[in-house]
Amino acid sequence: MPTRYQQLRQSISNLAASPDAQLAHLESIFPNYGSPLPSGFNTDELGLDFGDIYCAVGHMLEFGEITQAEIDAAKPLDALLERLSGKANADFWTCEALLEDPRWVHVRRCASEALAAYPDEVRESDWTREHVT
Repeated sequence: MPTRYQQLRQSISNLAASPDAQLAHLESIFPNYGSPLPSGFNTDELGLDFGDIYCAVGHMLEFGEITQAEIDAAKPLDALLERLSGKANADFWTCEALLEDPRWVHVRRCASEALAAYPDEVRESDWTREHVT
């Protein structure tokens, strides 16, 4: 099972990936929808995966899984995804937008910048050593 650090890094990597890689990732986690994904498929899982793990960064910092610099590197991505969330931006979270919307270029760039601060490594957590057997 991947560590929380690995989960966070992978979620950033998924947001930084090419549109084709992002669609392939979504197809892999939603195989029942088929390939290609249907028109209008909601791609918000890319943002939700990041948000679900990024909310734990304070706890991760406390237990030595992440540095403050790494948290800070992902803050602009978190803020950008927050601005793009909600019903007002539903058009952004579609397969079509993933391929064509210039806002996705900005998300990918922001995620790539954040990813540069996240080495591809396994990190043990003081919390994991104490609580997981």
